[in-house]
Amino acid sequence: MSGNILEIRDLDVFFETNEGYVKAVNKVSLNIRRGECIGIIGETGSGKSVIGQSVLRLLANNAHVNGSIYFHGTDLLKMDIKEMKKIRGKEISLIPQNPAKSLNPVLKNGKQVIEVFDNKNITLPEKRKKVISIMSRLFFKDLTKVYNSYPYQLSGGMKQRLLAAIALCSDPELLIADEPTKGLDPDSMDKICELFMHIKADHKRTMLIITHDLDFALRICDRIAVMYSGEIVEVNRVKKIIDSPSHPYTQGLISALPRNGLVPLPGQSPSRIFLPTGCFFSQRCRFNSASCVSEHPLLRKFDGGMVRCHMY
Repeated sequence: MSGNILEIRDLDVFFETNEGYVKAVNKVSLNIRRGECIGIIGETGSGKSVIGQSVLRLLANNAHVNGSIYFHGTDLLKMDIKEMKKIRGKEISLIPQNPAKSLNPVLKNGKQVIEVFDNKNITLPEKRKKVISIMSRLFFKDLTKVYNSYPYQLSGGMKQRLLAAIALCSDPELLIADEPTKGLDPDSMDKICELFMHIKADHKRTMLIITHDLDFALRICDRIAVMYSGEIVEVNRVKKIIDSPSHPYTQGLISALPRNGLVPLPGQSPSRIFLPTGCFFSQRCRFNSASCVSEHPLLRKFDGGMVRCHMY
């Protein structure tokens, strides 16, 4: 496992519901190298956020998980809760997707960041100094005002920066960001993109970016894993994904970008309770053939990456 901070192996996650078993993640395998920024992209409900929650063991009680998630060679899924708490929020930090719900509305912003250092043997002035240093590096203007105000007094983009400051205070080896641009206006989205480029360049963080925003992922990430209906259909370098995507679904995502004419993908993803026998994308694919309907394609090495399609 040399060079890899995280290795996900054959991860299966399904949820038990009254309607049946919802297959959220199907046999997902993915490596994240030290210093790399990898993005997991896909439509809403593709299972990408479930992967991030699985890494941190934050899934709901009705979740059934199989497979392995190795962090520095140790399987996180086999750790007891006490040991997991030593990693969660410290060695692996999360920037959650909903800043408004993730911040305490009755605590001042500075207090919420300082809380990260509560278990550290340092004085309050030292804590404040560290917090101000981190916040200043994340492009906060008028630090004193932000520090002493409440979350409701911040814009959506500023709340996202505050969550980033909280996550970075623990100096994590792996930073997971779940939908960092969700619900933001275009100006705030540009500022968040700038923030993550800064985190990547200046803080040298290994990052897992979970997003439906393909343009954001293309600007920030080194590699991209494309998910559809709970499984990875393509993994490759960003330049390859932009210039010559292999899987028909990835091609559709690229064509749907505003700069490419907003060409919509026809149809919708299949039921996660009753998944088809063959390729999960077959009903929406213009290259659909008999084998696509009857045989489920494997993830194969192709053109420097991996692709799940009978055409390769």
